Amino acid sequence: MPDASGAMSDQELEAFLDGKHLAIITTNGADGAPHSTPVWYLAERDGALAVIVLRNAVKLRNIERDPLISITIAPETRPYAFARFRGAAEVLYDDVGDYPLAMAQRYMGDGPGRKWLEEQGQDPFAVIRLLDPAPNTWMDTSSGG
Repeated sequence: MPDASGAMSDQELEAFLDGKHLAIITTNGADGAPHSTPVWYLAERDGALAVIVLRNAVKLRNIERDPLISITIAPETRPYAFARFRGAAEVLYDDVGDYPLAMAQRYMGDGPGRKWLEEQGQDPFAVIRLLDPAPNTWMDTSSGG
């Protein structure tokens, strides 16, 4: 159960991240304005969040210039909750491994995920990883949630 402030326990956060929510990644644009986009994510064993992007994505160019980002995950329906991760991103260009397939399967299922990935052709992916040892979390504890 969340504490009095609504903060999630480690177990609640793990269960929340196991849900198939979209995440919003926010990077700092070239003009200094925030650049936010919806993305798929994977929660990794070390506590990091991983996101796949095409190598020509604006968000990737923003991270190359300024690695500080945030990733916020929140469901669209009740019970409302969120987890916000902030820090310096790590970008993997050559060692993306099974990330694209794993994310496509997570969000679309095995067959549709494989088909979607095949339809992407040879567009190269990069992986953005963010490890925040103390993410900000909140879960609705009201009786309506």
